[in-house]
Amino acid sequence: MVRFGVIGAGSIANTFCTAVNSIKGNLYAVASRDLKKAESLKETYGFEKAYGNYEDLLNDPNVDCVYVATPHALHYEQMMMILEHKKHILCEKSFTLNAKQAETILYKAKENNLFVMEAMWTRFLPIIQQAVQLVQDGIIGNITHVESSFGFFAPIGSKNRLFDLKLGAGALLDVGIYTLNFAHLFLGNPTHFESEVIMDPNGFDLSESITFHYPNAFAKMSSSIHHTLDNVGIVYGDQGYLKIPDFWKAERAFFYDLNDQLIKAIAHPHLSNGFEYEIQEVIQCIESGLTESKIMPHSTTLEIMKQMDGLRYAWGLKYPQE
Repeated sequence: MVRFGVIGAGSIANTFCTAVNSIKGNLYAVASRDLKKAESLKETYGFEKAYGNYEDLLNDPNVDCVYVATPHALHYEQMMMILEHKKHILCEKSFTLNAKQAETILYKAKENNLFVMEAMWTRFLPIIQQAVQLVQDGIIGNITHVESSFGFFAPIGSKNRLFDLKLGAGALLDVGIYTLNFAHLFLGNPTHFESEVIMDPNGFDLSESITFHYPNAFAKMSSSIHHTLDNVGIVYGDQGYLKIPDFWKAERAFFYDLNDQLIKAIAHPHLSNGFEYEIQEVIQCIESGLTESKIMPHSTTLEIMKQMDGLRYAWGLKYPQE
C-alpha cells in the first residue's frame, strides 16, 4: 500500500486527508512548520507521524509519496527537495509558477524514475470522464465553442495567499486554471488567444476574461477572486449542448438538443469530497510502476502552464521568484 506523507496543514490538506481515509488509504506522516498544526492533523486523521519540518518527513524511509499542499510559489523548491529524497509526488495545482519550473521538475522525476502528478482533481471526476466520452461519441455533434467560469469573492486586503505576490497571488493560478483545463479537455491547445484583465494595484490579477481560438471552435473563460461568477461549464455543439453546474467539482451533467430539450442527464455523487478519484489514480499508477498518469499526463501540465505563462506575459504579471 502506498504510504502518504503530507506537507502543509491548511484547508486543502484537510480535504485530501478526508478523501484518503474514505478509500481506506494510508496516511503515514504529516509535516508543517508549525508542529502543533501537524499534530492536530495527526490526531484528526490518524497519521502515524507528525513532524515540525519537511526535511524530517522526507528522511523517513516509510514515506512513499508526498502530497504537496502548500501555496503555488513554494511548490518548485519543495518538489526539488522531495525528488532529491527519491519520493513520488502528488502536487496541488498550479503545479509550479511557470512552465520552466515545471519542465525542470518533470525532467528530474524522469531521471529518477519517480511518479509525479499535478492534482487537477476535476479531470478524474466520474462525471467529467463520462461527459468527455459522450461528447467524443457525438451526443452534441461537432463542438463549436466552450464556455466556463469560476469566481468567488475574497475580501481584498485580507491576509490571504491569493493577495500575496510572493506566494503566487491572483485568480489565474488559483481558479482560472480550472477553466483552462475545462477547455483543454474538449478542445486541446489553442492557436492563439485574446484576454482582458483587471489588475490589483499590487500587481496581480483579480479577474480575467479569456478567449482561446482553435481551427473550428473557440473557448471563452472567466475567472475571478473578486466576484462570484456563474461557475458553470458549457460545451456547445452543432446538434446540442452540455451543461455542467460547478464543473470543477461536478456531480451531475445535462445534455440538451438545440431546442433546449433535455436529452440525457447523468449523476455521480462523490464518495467523499471528490479528491478520492485522483488519489485512487496515484495509488494505482505507483503500484503499477508508472511515472505519470494517462488522465493527467506531464504533457498536459506543461501545456496548461505555457498557456498561463502566455497570459501573464500579456498582462505584465511577474512573480518575485521570476
